[in-house]
Amino acid sequence: MMEVIFVESLALRIFREVAYVKSITKAAENMGYVQSNITAHIKKLEAELNTTLLVRNNKGVALTHDGEKLLLQAEKIISLLDETSRSFKYRVKSLKIGATQTIAGYLLPQCLMKYKSKFPNVSISVHTLNQNILSSQLGEGQLDCIITNSSQDIIQGKQVFQYPEELLLIAPASCQNLDEVIRYPIITNDIESCPYRKVLLDWWYLHQSILPEIIELDTVESILNLVSNGGGISLLPKNVLCGRQDIRTFVIEEIQPTSIHMWVAKDNHSSEYTALKNILEEQLKYSWQSRNKSPNT
Repeated sequence: MMEVIFVESLALRIFREVAYVKSITKAAENMGYVQSNITAHIKKLEAELNTTLLVRNNKGVALTHDGEKLLLQAEKIISLLDETSRSFKYRVKSLKIGATQTIAGYLLPQCLMKYKSKFPNVSISVHTLNQNILSSQLGEGQLDCIITNSSQDIIQGKQVFQYPEELLLIAPASCQNLDEVIRYPIITNDIESCPYRKVLLDWWYLHQSILPEIIELDTVESILNLVSNGGGISLLPKNVLCGRQDIRTFVIEEIQPTSIHMWVAKDNHSSEYTALKNILEEQLKYSWQSRNKSPNT
């Protein structure tokens, strides 16, 4: 049967320090131990290995041949132990976020910058999909949290955040009234479940009996650019429009505010999403209070 030798990592660290400074007294001072403790660990280590590791001389101690061999091995073992400890202590945490297209385009960038400044060691990934797919991925554990702008309940998760979102009809700056607005094409994304698209089309059909011309674009920025260049009308959150002087906005009484919702999996007890929730809330409150900076309606 193979003989098993038990060597404590502390004993190896003490031996290494003694070997470095060539003195039991100095090693005890450096490591904060009494000299007898250092001596006891060295003797125990020699007994475990059944060899002599150190010999005394008029200057302190010197390594024997076996001591030199052990020092090489001790360096490797201690280095591996330290690396293993660091891998557990500093392992990178992750936050996988799902968001609808509009939210990912206008709300998340600023929030994620603030989040990374506070938590630089957290790895963040954002998945932009429609709400049905986001809900499924949340339930399957592929996402830590999702942020949506639909009032639809998500049975796979629990809601941890809700905030109102005012919607404005936007048109080229040259438009003076709604009679001019309805002459333009509707600009929206191609996601039929998008609440902005649905609300805008419902409003259109409430006042018009003809099918609108629809232009579909992928991003909020492309929608804003086309509207500002006279290409059509759209419906977007007021928070998106702060500082835009090249677009005319209209408050439509029939169009009620929507809400931004944050959902997490029902069994999610992670603290990573809590900080993001707080940052989102702060950002939305700031935008809500900055209405006086938004374009005139």
